[in-house]
Amino acid sequence: MKRSLVLPALLLLVACGDSPEELFAKGQSAYAAHDYTAARLHLTSALQEQPGNRAMLALQARTLVALGDGEGARGMLDKLAGGKVLQGELAELAAHAAILRRQPEQAVTLLGNMATAEAHRLRALAALQRNDLDAAGQYLSQAAAVGGNARAFADYARYFLTKGEFALAESMAGKAHAIAPDEIGTLLVRAELATRKGDLAAALRDYEKADKLYPGNRAAQMGRASVLGDLGRLDELEAALKPLMSTMPKDKDVAYLRARLAHARKDWKGIRGVVQPLEANLSQQDPLRLIYAEALLNLNAAEQAIAQAGPIARANPANRHAVRLLAEAQLAAGDARTALATFQPVAASSEARPEELALMARIARAAGDTTEAQYASRAGKPAPEALGADLAEGDAAMRAGNWMRAIMAYERILAVTDGRNAIVLNNMAYAQSMLGNHDKARDFADRAMKLLPENASVLDTAGWVRFRAGKDLENARKLLGMAAEKAPQNATIRQHLVEASRSAS
Repeated sequence: MKRSLVLPALLLLVACGDSPEELFAKGQSAYAAHDYTAARLHLTSALQEQPGNRAMLALQARTLVALGDGEGARGMLDKLAGGKVLQGELAELAAHAAILRRQPEQAVTLLGNMATAEAHRLRALAALQRNDLDAAGQYLSQAAAVGGNARAFADYARYFLTKGEFALAESMAGKAHAIAPDEIGTLLVRAELATRKGDLAAALRDYEKADKLYPGNRAAQMGRASVLGDLGRLDELEAALKPLMSTMPKDKDVAYLRARLAHARKDWKGIRGVVQPLEANLSQQDPLRLIYAEALLNLNAAEQAIAQAGPIARANPANRHAVRLLAEAQLAAGDARTALATFQPVAASSEARPEELALMARIARAAGDTTEAQYASRAGKPAPEALGADLAEGDAAMRAGNWMRAIMAYERILAVTDGRNAIVLNNMAYAQSMLGNHDKARDFADRAMKLLPENASVLDTAGWVRFRAGKDLENARKLLGMAAEKAPQNATIRQHLVEASRSAS
C-alpha cells in the first residue's frame, strides 16, 4: 500500500506551482540530459493537464522506451495513433517498444517496408530475440550500409563480439564513435571491448562517462562496478554498489558483485548472507555458486560446498578453480580418495602450479597414497613449462594491450620465483600504470631499476610511470632523458620524453 503512494507523491512535488508548458520544458531539458526518470515525472504531470498534447505524448513515449518500459510506451503511442497506422519515426519507436515487450514479430510488422538504418537495426534486435543470429547479422549489415546510425554500428560491434571477431567489432565500434562518441551504445560497447582486451583503465573511463551522461543507466552502473572490482578498488566498488542495491536489491548481477566484494575482503559470512536468499533461483552453472562454495568451505560446511562446486567442476573439467574447490571440499569432508581422483588431472599436468601441487601432496598424504613425495617435490621447484607458459602469456598480453591478463601472468611468475627478474618487474610496472595503479607501478619499476639501473627500457618505464602518476615529475623527466640517451633510436622512449617535456613548458 505504501509503495502505491510513492509515484503520486513524487508527481505532486514535481507539479507544484508549474504550468503544463513549464513542466514540458523541464521534461525536454531532463530528456536532453538523459535523466529519463526526471523526464518521465515532469511529462506525466504535464499530461495530466493536457492529456492530448501530441508533443508531450511523443516525448513521453521516447522517454519510456529509454527507460525500458515497452508497455508504458505502447500506451502513449496508441494515443498518438488514434487507431491509425503509425509512420516514420513513431513506427520505429513503436517497434522498439514491442521489442522491449519481447514481441519481435509485432515489431517487424510495425516496421513494414521501411529501409532506414534504424528500421534495419530494430529488425536485427527482433531477430536476436528469435535466436536467429544469421538474420540479425544480415539486418545489421544493411543498417551499416545505410550508415549514419551510431546505435546500429554499436550493435553490429556487439554482434561481432558474440562471434569472437574482435577486429570487426573494433572497426564497428570505431564507426559508432565517429558518428556519436557520447551515445550510450557507443560508450558501452567501447567499454566492453576494452574489458575484453584487459585494458580496464580505458573501460572504466567509458563506463564512468556513460554513468555521468546517462544517470541511472543500469549497464553503465554495473559495468563501472564490475571493473572497479577487477581493479581491486574495493572502497570505490562498495560506494558504486550502494545505489544499485537501493534500486535493484534482488538483482542477481548486483548480488554477484556484492559477493565478489565480500570475497575480496574474505567476509565468508557476508557471502553466505548475499547468496543464500537467491540460491534456489540460481542455475547449476551460475558462477555465483563458486564464490558461495569457497565461503561454505571456509565456514566448515564442506558437504554444502561440494553441492555448489560439484556440478560446475564436472561440467567444466578445464575450470581449474572449480576443480580445485571441489577437491578441497572433498578433502575437508574426509573423502581424500575422491579428492585424489578429482584433482589428479590438474596436478598431473606439466603446467601445474606450485600451490596446486602442494594441495595434491596434502590430498595424497590424507589418502595414504604413495605419490605424496612426488607431488611435494614438484611443488618445491616450479616447472619450467609452467613458468614458460606464464611468461609467454604475459608477453603476448603486453603486446595486445591486455594489461590485466599480463599482470595475472607476471604475478604467478613472481609468486614462485625470487622476484628478481628485472624484465618481469619492468613489464609489471608498465601494466599496472596502464590500469591506473600508480603506486604499485612505481614500486615494481623501482625494483626493476635496482636490478638493471643502466637499461634504457627500465629507465623509460621508471620515468613514464612517474609521469603518468603526476608525481615526482622532475625525476620522471630526468629518467626519461637518460633512457633516450641510451636508446636514441627508440621511438617509444623518444615519444615519452617529448610528452613529458611538453607538459613542463
